[in-house]
This record gives sequence, structure tokens and C-alpha cells, in this order.
Amino acid sequence: MASSAMKGVWTRVSKKYLEFYEGTIPPNTRNHESCSSRWKKHLHPSLNKWHQALLAAARRHESGANYYDEVRQAEELYMEGSSKPFQFHGCWEICKGWVLFEDPPQHRVDPLEAASPSVDMNEDGSPTIQQTRVENLTPSEISLPRAMGRNKARRLREKGKANADYATQHEVAASFRLLAEQNAREAEERKCRHEERVKQIQEEMDDKNMERNTSNYTRMSKAYFDRKKKEIMARRQLFTSDYTPTMADNEDDIDYGY
Repeated sequence: MASSAMKGVWTRVSKKYLEFYEGTIPPNTRNHESCSSRWKKHLHPSLNKWHQALLAAARRHESGANYYDEVRQAEELYMEGSSKPFQFHGCWEICKGWVLFEDPPQHRVDPLEAASPSVDMNEDGSPTIQQTRVENLTPSEISLPRAMGRNKARRLREKGKANADYATQHEVAASFRLLAEQNAREAEERKCRHEERVKQIQEEMDDKNMERNTSNYTRMSKAYFDRKKKEIMARRQLFTSDYTPTMADNEDDIDYGY
């Protein structure tokens, strides 16, 4: 029974192969045995594993994900146990409606091995639903290692970018604070230097006024500079009763030079 079922599969595969090259000469002519060998060694294990990867991706369907998200996740799941990505998309479009690949999958595919199911075929080589044995395995038995979803990976990238932006903002803010503090210190230093310079100039002027000999000045000029000396001595807290400025006795006696 199994032998006749397998012959039906190979017949259908061979028929599809020849239909594809109808009216032309295939680049590599494959006979019935060649199609059978390629199906058993390459196509069926890969298609079966791809089918289960699609199922696992659908079970992990996240909010906001679409068909293309599921296909990308299925490709990630398929690559977990394979050195190459799935390469038989054209074959899958032809075979995905066969009972061999109906849900649930007939068995869990081990990345290191793949088993061929026992299937009875119709006369044209198509699988018969009533005669197909499908093993109902538990989710834990058919599940593949959980891969990170595309949305989750995007969220992690966005979170990492947000953290990086947050750190950058704090770094920039800290730089501005340091710059502001430095500018404030420099402004304070400039203010102190300016005040010291003003004080120095004032002291130099006061020294000149204190040393000024007013004996030859007019009464008005003499009165002015004597008053300045008195103010200077008051500022310096050096005023004593011994100093008697030579001021005019009466304001009417002051010569204003008129």
C-alpha cells in the first residue's frame, strides 16, 4: 500500500515537472526515479519543515502583525535548524493544498532528520483525505524554538534608541550646565577685575589729590581740593583732628575769578 502511495506522489511530481517545461526541453531531464529521489531527499523534508515554520509563526501572531510579518518570522524559524534559507517557494505554491500539508502538521520536523508519511493516493496521484494518516501531536511536541518576533525586535530597537536619545539629551544638558557655570565664573572674574581696576584708578587719583600742593591755588580751587582731601581721608578712615584744611573764612572772600 505504501509503495503504491509513493508511486502516486512521484507520478504527480513528475507530471508537474513536465508541465512546467511543456513544449520545451528541460535543461536537466529528470526521469521518474530522479523525481522520486529528489522529492524524498530534498523537497518533501524542506516543504514539511517550511509548513511547520509557517504554523509556528501563525501561533505567535502578535498584535499589528500581518501576513508578511508571519512569513519573515517563518523564515527565521526555518533558518534556526538549517544552514540555508527556504528555497522552494515555487514548489510550495503547488503543494500547499495537498493533504500532506494540511493543518495540523503530521509530525514534528527535527532539523537533523525528516520522515516521510504513509499516504494513499488516488489514481491521478493526488493524496486521499480519508486514507491519509495524520498524527495529532500536542503543541509542545510540534513547537519549534521560539524566535524573537519582528515587532518585539522593533520595540527593542526603539527602546534602545529612546535610551540612547535620553542619554544624549542628558549629556547635552550636562554640557550646557558646565558651559553656563564656566561663563558665570568668567563673568564674575571679569567683574572682580573691573572693580579692582576701578578701585586702583580711584586710589591713584586720591593719592595725586592728597599730594597736591594747593598753596598757590586760588581760594576757590584751594577750597575744592581741601574738601576732596577731607573726603579721601574719610574714605580711608585716616581723618584726624590734626589735619586742618586751609579753607576760606567767609564764602564771600572766595575769588571765583570773575
